[in-house]
Amino acid sequence: MAFLTGEKVALDPIEPHEADEFKGWLNDQEILQFLAAYLPLSLGEEEKWINELGKRKNDIVLGIYPLSDNPDRSSESNAIIGSIGLHNINQKDRNATFGIVIGNEAYRGKSFGTEAARLLIDWGFNQLNLHRINSGAFAFNDRSIKMHLKLGFKEEGRERQKSFKNGAYHDHVIFGLLREEWKK
Repeated sequence: MAFLTGEKVALDPIEPHEADEFKGWLNDQEILQFLAAYLPLSLGEEEKWINELGKRKNDIVLGIYPLSDNPDRSSESNAIIGSIGLHNINQKDRNATFGIVIGNEAYRGKSFGTEAARLLIDWGFNQLNLHRINSGAFAFNDRSIKMHLKLGFKEEGRERQKSFKNGAYHDHVIFGLLREEWKK
């Protein structure tokens, strides 16, 4: 049984044997252009990151698994397609920062990420009792911006020319979502 389940995806802890998938995604320039990361990563670094996830008390990172491939999530043959997380969870101020990546190209632009985001955001507000969830995207990442707006995030500002990607400086769009906005 998965940690969180929707109609199209399940969210579950990432397993060490999935490190090779992450290594491939995080060394793929098509994916990397949308992430803050920019240096190549080794399999050992990815394995270490996955093995340390359980020790990170202020971060919840889960794998995204398509239910159409294996509805009961009982087999390791159900391939991970991405990851999602709530980071820098602050229990005093009741906020966290949202992040998502769909690494498997076949699942991009087909609402798998949006459903995964809905599941985790709902869990964050209703189980962690968060008041606010922060997020961001590079201004050229149209797909991410559309997803944030579809989920109810509000654009709160821009950090002008914050990041150098693809040979140019780009704005970083800042988003926020409050609990009362989510309930609507």
